[in-house]
Amino acid sequence: MKYKQDIGLIPNVSYGDFVLGSNINTYLSQEHTKKMYDEVTFSNISYFFKREEINVWCDTDGSINTIICSSYCLFHNKNLIGMKYTDFLTEFSKEPDSEDNIYVLVSGKGQRQHVHDFEKDGLQVWVWRNKIRTVLIYNANL
Repeated sequence: MKYKQDIGLIPNVSYGDFVLGSNINTYLSQEHTKKMYDEVTFSNISYFFKREEINVWCDTDGSINTIICSSYCLFHNKNLIGMKYTDFLTEFSKEPDSEDNIYVLVSGKGQRQHVHDFEKDGLQVWVWRNKIRTVLIYNANL
C-alpha cells in the first residue's frame, strides 16, 4: 500500500499529507507523541508522527511551520536521507543560499554537521560526512 507520504516533499508546501501553515489538529488522529520545550524559541511545541517518521513544529496557534525528516524524505522518487550531498545538488539543480556548521550530539557522540539553506525553496539540509542526515521543510513565504 502506498501512503500519501509517497508523494514526498513539495518545497515550500508540504511533505506527504502534512501541509505547512495548516492546523496541527487536522493530523492528531494519527499516532503521535507531543513534546513541549521550556526554552523560548520560534516554536516550542513539536509532534512526532510514527507512521511517517517525521517531526512537526508548530506555532503557538497550532499552525505547522516546519516539517523535519530524519529517517526518510522522498523527493523526485528518491530518498534524500543518506544521499550524498553532491548527488542532491545535481538532483535539485540549485546551490544553497547560505551555509553554516553546527555541532550536534547524536547517540552520545558529537558531529559537526554542515547546514545548507535553500531559502527560496524553504529547505534546510543537514549534512555529515557528505551524506544528508536531516531535511527541514518550511514555507519561506509564511
